[in-house]
Amino acid sequence: MDAKGNATGALDCGEDALKPSKKFVLSRREPEIPFDLSPANATTGGPIFEQHLIGADARGLQTRELRIEASTLERLNMAGSSFTTVTIKDARLINCDLANLTTRGLTLLRVELIDCRITGLSGGDVDAQDVLIRDGDQRYSQIRASRFRNTEFDNCNFEESDFQGTDFTGTVFRRCNLRNVEMGNARLPNADLRGSIVEGLHIAVEGLRGAVVDPSQAMTFALLLGLRIE
Repeated sequence: MDAKGNATGALDCGEDALKPSKKFVLSRREPEIPFDLSPANATTGGPIFEQHLIGADARGLQTRELRIEASTLERLNMAGSSFTTVTIKDARLINCDLANLTTRGLTLLRVELIDCRITGLSGGDVDAQDVLIRDGDQRYSQIRASRFRNTEFDNCNFEESDFQGTDFTGTVFRRCNLRNVEMGNARLPNADLRGSIVEGLHIAVEGLRGAVVDPSQAMTFALLLGLRIE
């Protein structure tokens, strides 16, 4: 709120709010995938490198490491699979099922997940950079003490997910459902929440420092500040 009681587009706290801030511009890099990959039907059992897999079935797979690089995967089914570590680099996953996938460490670099089902994902320690997650269902995800950089969430449903202690610096939440999401000790400097559902979002005031919100969201977050709007 400004000095006249008008809602502003950014929510900040403390003396820094009085200083001019440099506008953050997202510069996400797209996956670097070869254009000449031939579609193939296959099951997955090892590293996936420079492949275009369609309909791969790996439900319930349990192995130490999963690596996907420079590939496109369509309708991949890894529901209920378990890995010690997962590394995905320069890849695009389309209409894939990763529900209830579990891993202790998840690394994502220049990755796009389009219309994928990742409900109940337990990602452990996630290190994500230049990532796009668009559409699909992401409810009940558990991603704690993780880092997202140059990341876009577009029309995602994160309801009832757990992002405690996660760093979302500069992340864009576009048309997302964040209802009842747990973000205790999370950080959102320069994160853009405009247009997303934030009712029931659990986050400390300090975690919202520097976040960009729309006027209706500012009214919702004002309750965290103990403000009375009359």
